Amino acid sequence: MIQADLDWLLELMAVPTVSPLEGGDVAGFADAQRLFADGAVARGWAQRRWDSPPLSDLEREGVPQQVRAAADAEFLAAQPSVVVALGEPQPVERRLVVNFHMDTVGPHVPPRLGGGTLWGRGAVDDKGPGVAAIAGITAAFEAAPWLAGHIEVQVASVPGEEGGAMGVYGTRWLVDSGWAGRVMLFAEPTACRVFDACSAAMTPMVSVHGEDSTDDHPAAGHNATVALGFVATRLAEEIGPLAERLGAKVCVAGMRSGDAHNRVYGTGELRLNIAYYDQGAATALTAEVKRVVDDAGKEFAERFGANPVTDRIAHEWADVVRLTWLKHGLPALANRDREMERLLADAGFPRHDAVADGTAFTCDAIWAAGAGRYVAACGPGDLDANGAHTPGEHVEIAELDHYTSRCRDLVLAFGKHVRSTLPQGAESK
Repeated sequence: MIQADLDWLLELMAVPTVSPLEGGDVAGFADAQRLFADGAVARGWAQRRWDSPPLSDLEREGVPQQVRAAADAEFLAAQPSVVVALGEPQPVERRLVVNFHMDTVGPHVPPRLGGGTLWGRGAVDDKGPGVAAIAGITAAFEAAPWLAGHIEVQVASVPGEEGGAMGVYGTRWLVDSGWAGRVMLFAEPTACRVFDACSAAMTPMVSVHGEDSTDDHPAAGHNATVALGFVATRLAEEIGPLAERLGAKVCVAGMRSGDAHNRVYGTGELRLNIAYYDQGAATALTAEVKRVVDDAGKEFAERFGANPVTDRIAHEWADVVRLTWLKHGLPALANRDREMERLLADAGFPRHDAVADGTAFTCDAIWAAGAGRYVAACGPGDLDANGAHTPGEHVEIAELDHYTSRCRDLVLAFGKHVRSTLPQGAESK
């Protein structure tokens, strides 16, 4: 990247865009989007979209519960998606699109540059890859002005990727309202390899809605601590091995009841996160979670029904213990396209079977699949090695420069591919 692009990136990183679902202030997000759009326009891009979905869009299947709870019309309006483009408008088969997310995890970490390394929130996930892509695409159109009459390249900067939002009010909205292309790259950290499979995730929650008590009368309370601990153990025993057999991943995650030493807590929650790569696995795991929770109640009554610590919840389990789904019904991404795979590989983006070695991850590319599209995550850096989601998030400037060059080469290769398929003399439609 040239110095002007690096300065632009530093400005973007200096604006806090922590997801409101991660505790961020929603007010600053539009400022960052305006800075992005203005920077792109200054480089010759056209702003094509600045919009958000209607509130009714969040009533659809697959919207995580935390999004439903947080969102209102003001919330959505404050987090617009922005699409900028180079080239004349083209049909989908002559369009290449790139996606990156402007929102970050918390807390905000201001940027700093030293020794060829850029540190700070968004360096590698995901502002750095987005700006590097813009720089490379701009360079391609400058080197080959004829591209403008043959192809269109769109770049989307979206909200709602972090915080468990799963892209439902950013990427999903854009795709459903026409934002699509022959190649759709999500600029996530993959060491510049093409990951054309991404997991989806579901979040079951087991909760207890009983009555508290004190240490003077411990038998009077529904002991959520013991019950949830028991369920957590049974889920780990049963769901863990099944998930492994199905190629999925299960995380027995947070449990909350209380922290005092002299109370019986009658309420609490236990959460799991389950990542999967196909709908068959999701269906099987959904059924198994329900079975384990149901069976846990019966086993708990048999084992602990005569114990004064647990007698009440053992006998009233069905009345106070519930299984709900905070996130469910999301599609996983799995697609192949030999023609576009070769084109990407020739540009320096080789395909990698990320499912086979467990490096595939969840991102909002899951919403982009469709006929005539090849969808993949592909960006600079590595989520783990570059400290994404940690205070030490960073990226080497050389990594961004490499991605910039590869994006330039990809656009040139895509333009040549499109031109070779057109009747002689045909250009923009």
